Amino acid sequence: MPHEITALKKAIGEKWDESSKSYDSYHGHGIKSDEEREAWKHALHSVLGMGHLSVLDVGCGTGEISLLLAEMGHQVTGIDLSPKMLALARSKAKANDFKAKFEAGDAEALVFGDESFDAVINRHLLWTLPHPKEALREWKRVLKAGGKAILIDGLWMDGSWESMLRRFIGNFSILALERQNPRKGSYSHEIDSALPHRHGMDASLARTYLEEAAFKEINLTYLREIRDIQRKYMPFAHKINYNVDYYMICGKK
Repeated sequence: MPHEITALKKAIGEKWDESSKSYDSYHGHGIKSDEEREAWKHALHSVLGMGHLSVLDVGCGTGEISLLLAEMGHQVTGIDLSPKMLALARSKAKANDFKAKFEAGDAEALVFGDESFDAVINRHLLWTLPHPKEALREWKRVLKAGGKAILIDGLWMDGSWESMLRRFIGNFSILALERQNPRKGSYSHEIDSALPHRHGMDASLARTYLEEAAFKEINLTYLREIRDIQRKYMPFAHKINYNVDYYMICGKK
């Protein structure tokens, strides 16, 4: 059921408001090439097919995935905590004459009725949720019978020496070569400490969340082709740290 936005959620929304202006400029967030766009369409088609499904994009950000789905013919509603992200999504939808709708909303407490959507999708969201189990229950609630939950995510920092070294070299290179603060836009310690998966989520854990929410026919696809296309177009300093196992995992209600 809907509830009041907590101080933590408000702080998260404000942080993404700050990041909204530059969000699409980052490789891995904004879709930077026709090659990547076509790869995303292929991946989404593999789980949704073509047609006119009603799709909820949870944590839609600036609408990159929402607008791809709208372009593919689906009826899309995107929700996000950040008003400025939503404003950019609406602007892009208007500029491209897409009919996607964008509304303020909390991924863990949806305002939509039971069995409202054929699919619920999210990209880069699970890691930023304080209560992932609540979110999965809500996503399942709003899905029609046989509907699909589609999670796109990755483990951004696995704690290994290689991962830490890549992060250090990449951040130093961004600072030295681009004169940019690599930590700009990062969460505060207070927000980080409230998130159970602040470094991302590996595929096995995402599968566990779907299983515990009683989703069926769980299917995992690694998005290494998309990751490699993204890396191909990245500046050198950003490539160093972008070597995660990127995946899409889908479960059926």
